[in-house]
Amino acid sequence: MVERSRRAKGKRKLLGNHQRCWLWGRNLVRETLLAGRWPILELHLADDLPADQLAEARHVAKANAVKLNLSTRDELQRWARTAEHQGYLAKMAPYPFLTGEDLLVEAFERSLFLVLDSIQDPYNFGAMLRSAAAFGVHGVFIGNRGQVPVTSLVARSSAGAINRVRIAQVDDLSALAQTLRARQIQVVGASEKAPQELTACDFCGGVALVLGNEGTGISAELLKNCDTLARISLSANVDSLNAAAAAAVFLFEVQRQRRE
Repeated sequence: MVERSRRAKGKRKLLGNHQRCWLWGRNLVRETLLAGRWPILELHLADDLPADQLAEARHVAKANAVKLNLSTRDELQRWARTAEHQGYLAKMAPYPFLTGEDLLVEAFERSLFLVLDSIQDPYNFGAMLRSAAAFGVHGVFIGNRGQVPVTSLVARSSAGAINRVRIAQVDDLSALAQTLRARQIQVVGASEKAPQELTACDFCGGVALVLGNEGTGISAELLKNCDTLARISLSANVDSLNAAAAAAVFLFEVQRQRRE
C-alpha cells in the first residue's frame, strides 16, 4: 500500500522563498487561475490591462474566492523582480500534491505513469511535466526527499502543464514500484547501462516509466523493484541524454507503440 502524503492542516502557508511564492506572465497565471487546482492567495493585475481581460479575471477570481488587486506595472515589477510579468502576478500557496492512492485508484489496463526519482533541476522537472502532458501520461509520482518541489521555475518551464498533469507525492518510491507491479503495471527503469534497447520493450499494456536523478540515476533500491531496464540507442559520441530529454524519448516510444 502506498503511504498517503500528509495534507497541510490549518491555514495555508506561503512557499519558502521568492521563486516559490510568485507566478507571473499572462498565460501561466491565467491558466492557473482557470484550472483552479493550485491555490492562489493573491492575484495582482496591472490596472491598464484591457477591459475584457480584467472582466474575465474578476469573474474567475470571484468564483474561486481569490483576492484580486489592481496595481501599477512598476509595482508588479518590484514584487515579481522581473519586467516580464505582462501585467499578471500571483502569490501562491504550496502546490497541492495528490497522494499515491489518488492516482492508483484510477489506474486501468493501459495506464501510463511517470515515476521521477530525486529530480533536482527545476527546468528538467518542468520539461518532464510538459512531456507528460504532451504524451498523455495519466499521472506523475515523485518522492518527498531529494526532489525539487513545484516552484515558479518548474511551473514556467512546464509551459503551464503543471495545471494539466496529475502529480502525486509519496514517501517511498520503492514501495510504490511494488504496488504498481502488484497491479499488473510494468515498471521500466531508464538506464544507459541496461542490456536492452528501449525499442525492444513492450509498452502496450500498463506502464510506469522510472527516471532517476540527473547525476546518480535511479536509486539502487528502486532499481531492484523495476521489472526491466531499458536504454536509448545513442551515437558513439554521446554517452547519455539529460533527464528531461530521456523522458521525452521514452514517452514518445510508448505512444508510437500504442498507435501502431
